[in-house]
Amino acid sequence: MASSDDHLKVDVYYNGAFVPKSLLYFDPDITMISGVDLRELDFEAFIELLSKVTRMSCVDVYFCLPDKSLGEGIHSLYNDGDYKEFLEMGYNNGKRMKVYVDQYNEPIFDWFEADDGEEEGTEDLDCEEDEDSVFSDAESVDHEEDVELDANNHTTTDQFLNILCPSAPLNEDKHDDLPQYPIHNDKQA
Repeated sequence: MASSDDHLKVDVYYNGAFVPKSLLYFDPDITMISGVDLRELDFEAFIELLSKVTRMSCVDVYFCLPDKSLGEGIHSLYNDGDYKEFLEMGYNNGKRMKVYVDQYNEPIFDWFEADDGEEEGTEDLDCEEDEDSVFSDAESVDHEEDVELDANNHTTTDQFLNILCPSAPLNEDKHDDLPQYPIHNDKQA
Protein backbone atom coordinates (compact mmCIF):
# COMPACT_ATOMS: atom_id res chain seq x y z
CA MET A 1 0.00 0.00 0.00
CA ALA A 2 1.33 3.44 -0.95
CA SER A 3 1.84 6.15 1.64
CA SER A 4 -0.44 9.18 1.60
CA ASP A 5 2.50 11.26 0.26
CA ASP A 6 2.29 9.21 -2.95
CA HIS A 7 -1.37 10.10 -3.47
CA LEU A 8 -2.66 12.80 -5.76
CA LYS A 9 -4.17 15.80 -3.94
CA VAL A 10 -7.21 17.19 -5.70
CA ASP A 11 -8.70 20.61 -4.95
CA VAL A 12 -12.42 20.35 -5.77
CA TYR A 13 -14.26 23.55 -6.72
CA TYR A 14 -18.06 23.29 -6.73
CA ASN A 15 -21.26 25.35 -6.23
CA GLY A 16 -19.68 28.12 -8.31
CA ALA A 17 -20.31 29.36 -11.82
CA PHE A 18 -18.08 29.70 -14.83
CA VAL A 19 -17.75 33.25 -16.14
CA PRO A 20 -16.99 33.56 -19.87
CA LYS A 21 -14.55 36.46 -20.09
CA SER A 22 -11.05 35.22 -19.22
CA LEU A 23 -12.76 32.05 -17.95
CA LEU A 24 -13.14 32.22 -14.19
CA TYR A 25 -14.96 30.01 -11.70
CA PHE A 26 -16.88 32.50 -9.58
CA ASP A 27 -17.80 32.10 -5.89
CA PRO A 28 -17.04 28.39 -5.40
CA ASP A 29 -17.06 26.17 -2.36
CA ILE A 30 -13.73 24.36 -2.09
CA THR A 31 -12.81 21.00 -0.61
CA MET A 32 -9.91 18.60 -1.04
CA ILE A 33 -9.57 14.92 -1.83
CA SER A 34 -6.40 13.50 -0.35
CA GLY A 35 -5.27 10.22 1.13
CA VAL A 36 -7.04 8.22 -1.59
CA ASP A 37 -5.13 6.32 -4.25
CA LEU A 38 -7.06 7.56 -7.28
CA ARG A 39 -5.17 5.10 -9.54
CA GLU A 40 -7.23 2.30 -7.96
CA LEU A 41 -10.49 4.00 -9.02
CA ASP A 42 -11.98 4.03 -12.48
CA PHE A 43 -13.74 7.07 -13.95
CA GLU A 44 -17.21 6.18 -12.64
CA ALA A 45 -15.89 5.50 -9.13
CA PHE A 46 -14.08 8.85 -9.17
CA ILE A 47 -17.28 10.68 -10.20
CA GLU A 48 -19.13 8.84 -7.42
CA LEU A 49 -16.45 9.98 -4.95
CA LEU A 50 -16.83 13.57 -6.23
CA SER A 51 -20.62 13.33 -5.77
CA LYS A 52 -20.17 12.19 -2.16
CA VAL A 53 -17.64 14.91 -1.38
CA THR A 54 -19.68 17.73 -2.96
CA ARG A 55 -23.11 16.28 -2.06
CA MET A 56 -24.34 17.04 -5.58
CA SER A 57 -24.62 15.40 -8.97
CA CYS A 58 -21.36 15.72 -10.90
CA VAL A 59 -22.12 15.52 -14.61
CA ASP A 60 -19.97 18.26 -16.15
CA VAL A 61 -16.52 17.95 -14.59
CA TYR A 62 -13.31 19.68 -15.69
CA PHE A 63 -9.71 19.63 -14.49
CA CYS A 64 -6.76 21.98 -14.69
CA LEU A 65 -3.16 22.02 -13.48
CA PRO A 66 -2.65 24.30 -10.47
CA ASP A 67 -0.03 26.44 -12.22
CA LYS A 68 -2.24 27.13 -15.27
CA SER A 69 -5.15 29.53 -15.65
CA LEU A 70 -8.50 28.02 -16.56
CA GLY A 71 -8.41 29.66 -19.98
CA GLU A 72 -5.06 28.02 -20.77
CA GLY A 73 -5.31 24.62 -19.14
CA ILE A 74 -8.90 23.44 -18.74
CA HIS A 75 -9.69 19.88 -19.81
CA SER A 76 -12.97 17.98 -19.78
CA LEU A 77 -13.37 14.92 -17.60
CA TYR A 78 -16.11 12.89 -19.31
CA ASN A 79 -14.77 9.34 -19.72
CA ASP A 80 -12.05 6.82 -18.82
CA GLY A 81 -9.63 8.32 -21.37
CA ASP A 82 -9.99 11.79 -19.83
CA TYR A 83 -9.58 10.27 -16.37
CA LYS A 84 -6.31 8.55 -17.37
CA GLU A 85 -5.05 11.86 -18.79
CA PHE A 86 -6.08 13.57 -15.54
CA LEU A 87 -4.12 11.03 -13.44
CA GLU A 88 -1.07 11.15 -15.70
CA MET A 89 -0.94 14.96 -15.70
CA GLY A 90 -1.49 15.07 -11.94
CA TYR A 91 1.21 12.60 -10.99
CA ASN A 92 3.69 14.19 -13.44
CA ASN A 93 3.09 17.72 -12.13
CA GLY A 94 3.68 17.72 -8.38
CA LYS A 95 0.79 15.37 -7.47
CA ARG A 96 -1.70 18.22 -7.29
CA MET A 97 -4.73 18.95 -9.51
CA LYS A 98 -7.80 21.16 -9.57
CA VAL A 99 -11.24 19.79 -10.43
CA TYR A 100 -14.23 21.99 -11.26
CA VAL A 101 -17.85 20.80 -11.09
CA ASP A 102 -20.24 22.72 -13.33
CA GLN A 103 -23.79 22.25 -12.07
CA TYR A 104 -25.15 24.78 -14.61
CA ASN A 105 -23.96 22.80 -17.67
CA GLU A 106 -22.32 25.86 -19.25
CA PRO A 107 -20.93 25.44 -22.76
CA ILE A 108 -17.47 26.67 -21.79
CA PHE A 109 -15.65 25.30 -24.85
CA ASP A 110 -18.15 27.15 -27.06
CA TRP A 111 -17.09 30.33 -25.26
CA PHE A 112 -13.53 29.80 -26.50
CA GLU A 113 -14.78 29.54 -30.09
CA ALA A 114 -16.85 32.72 -29.64
CA ASP A 115 -13.83 34.56 -28.21
CA ASP A 116 -11.67 33.44 -31.15
CA GLY A 117 -14.28 34.77 -33.59
CA GLU A 118 -14.41 38.14 -31.82
CA GLU A 119 -10.63 38.55 -31.88
CA GLU A 120 -10.40 37.91 -35.62
CA GLY A 121 -13.11 40.45 -36.46
CA THR A 122 -11.77 43.26 -34.29
CA GLU A 123 -8.71 43.94 -36.45
CA ASP A 124 -10.75 45.69 -39.16
CA LEU A 125 -12.72 47.97 -36.82
CA ASP A 126 -11.93 51.64 -36.37
CA CYS A 127 -10.82 52.43 -32.85
CA GLU A 128 -12.43 55.87 -32.79
CA GLU A 129 -14.51 56.64 -29.76
CA ASP A 130 -18.21 56.89 -30.25
CA GLU A 131 -19.30 60.38 -29.21
CA ASP A 132 -22.50 59.06 -27.66
CA SER A 133 -20.61 56.62 -25.42
CA VAL A 134 -18.54 59.34 -23.75
CA PHE A 135 -20.03 61.02 -20.70
CA SER A 136 -19.92 64.77 -20.87
CA ASP A 137 -20.81 67.20 -18.11
CA ALA A 138 -21.04 70.05 -20.57
CA GLU A 139 -24.71 69.42 -21.24
CA SER A 140 -27.17 71.68 -19.48
CA VAL A 141 -30.34 70.37 -17.96
CA ASP A 142 -33.49 72.46 -17.51
CA HIS A 143 -35.20 71.87 -14.21
CA GLU A 144 -38.84 72.50 -13.46
CA GLU A 145 -39.65 75.00 -10.77
CA ASP A 146 -40.56 73.59 -7.39
CA VAL A 147 -44.27 73.56 -6.69
CA GLU A 148 -45.42 74.12 -3.15
CA LEU A 149 -47.92 71.59 -1.92
CA ASP A 150 -50.61 72.32 0.58
CA ALA A 151 -50.00 69.73 3.31
CA ASN A 152 -53.25 70.63 5.09
CA ASN A 153 -55.43 69.79 2.10
CA HIS A 154 -57.32 66.81 3.55
CA THR A 155 -60.07 65.25 1.56
CA THR A 156 -63.10 64.89 3.79
CA THR A 157 -65.76 64.45 1.13
CA ASP A 158 -64.32 61.31 -0.47
CA GLN A 159 -66.65 58.39 0.36
CA PHE A 160 -63.97 55.75 -0.07
CA LEU A 161 -61.55 57.49 2.26
CA ASN A 162 -64.34 58.06 4.79
CA ILE A 163 -64.99 54.29 4.82
CA LEU A 164 -61.31 53.55 5.36
CA CYS A 165 -60.88 56.26 7.94
CA PRO A 166 -64.13 56.72 9.84
CA SER A 167 -65.07 60.20 10.85
CA ALA A 168 -62.27 60.97 13.22
CA PRO A 169 -62.02 64.70 13.46
CA LEU A 170 -58.68 66.12 12.58
CA ASN A 171 -57.22 67.67 15.66
CA GLU A 172 -53.82 69.08 14.95
CA ASP A 173 -53.58 70.40 18.49
CA LYS A 174 -54.17 67.01 20.12
CA HIS A 175 -50.47 66.73 20.99
CA ASP A 176 -50.85 69.78 23.19
CA ASP A 177 -53.12 67.81 25.55
CA LEU A 178 -50.47 65.21 26.35
CA PRO A 179 -48.42 65.61 29.52
CA GLN A 180 -44.86 66.81 29.04
CA TYR A 181 -42.11 65.02 30.94
CA PRO A 182 -38.76 66.66 31.47
CA ILE A 183 -35.76 64.90 30.03
CA HIS A 184 -33.40 66.20 32.68
CA ASN A 185 -34.34 67.13 36.24
CA ASP A 186 -31.88 69.54 37.86
CA LYS A 187 -33.04 68.44 41.33
CA GLN A 188 -31.86 64.87 40.85
CA ALA A 189 -28.79 63.90 42.83
